[in-house]
Amino acid sequence: MSEPNSADFALLKIKTADGPPVVMTLLCGIENVTINRSVNTSERYRRDCAKPNRPGTRKIRNNGQSWNISGSGEDNIDIETAYTGAFGIKKLYDVELYRDDDTDAGELLGTYSGTAMMTARNQSFAVGGDATGTAEITLEGEGDLVWEAAD
Repeated sequence: MSEPNSADFALLKIKTADGPPVVMTLLCGIENVTINRSVNTSERYRRDCAKPNRPGTRKIRNNGQSWNISGSGEDNIDIETAYTGAFGIKKLYDVELYRDDDTDAGELLGTYSGTAMMTARNQSFAVGGDATGTAEITLEGEGDLVWEAAD
């Protein structure tokens, strides 16, 4: 049987110092990461000159590509400075993908890296029960989102 080679979890990191060495800070608490890519298109309809009484068929054009990342999980006051310093500012972000190999760290499969702006940051806090603070962030990408496989 053949199975897909899939990541079991992802870690989201933000560049917090230029260095050397460059410092990438783990956004600890963000446990669910989603990467979305889209193509921005325009369309037009053209009739076949040999069949002028028939409706035209659609032609689409790629006007550009974009990507964004969303993350959610538990809020982490320990890294409040990293969140505050990144909100509305272009920063370098890494999404590291891991396989659960029964070790503490996991096996790194590879890293997506790109410049993005944190455009949304939502926090929620509940009173009572077992509820803890939650966090959701949205990163709007600029330029390419680059994949580098692990060694």
